[in-house]
Amino acid sequence: MPRKPDPDRMPHPGRTSAERRALDRVGCGEPPSCSPKTLGRLLEDGLLIDQGSEVRRDALGSYAVPSYAMPLAVHYQWCSAVAFADEEMAEFEAELEGLP
Repeated sequence: MPRKPDPDRMPHPGRTSAERRALDRVGCGEPPSCSPKTLGRLLEDGLLIDQGSEVRRDALGSYAVPSYAMPLAVHYQWCSAVAFADEEMAEFEAELEGLP
């Protein structure tokens, strides 16, 4: 039976699942894809930065695409936390043991 993840080892302790998903998406270079309320909390708490918007054009005209990023210190913590989840660490150690 799989273990429940330890909440203290989660990449974003104290955050809702929607906030964690948005942070994970932005950490991977994708748009947050969350509700305005969730996005507002992440911006207010300083976990995301509004980078303005990029103007794009298509057959119907111009439109703006908002852009968000993590501050460097937040991104560093995010990378450290998600680098080796328990299952990934077990796979990594198994690979190391299998090396000549």
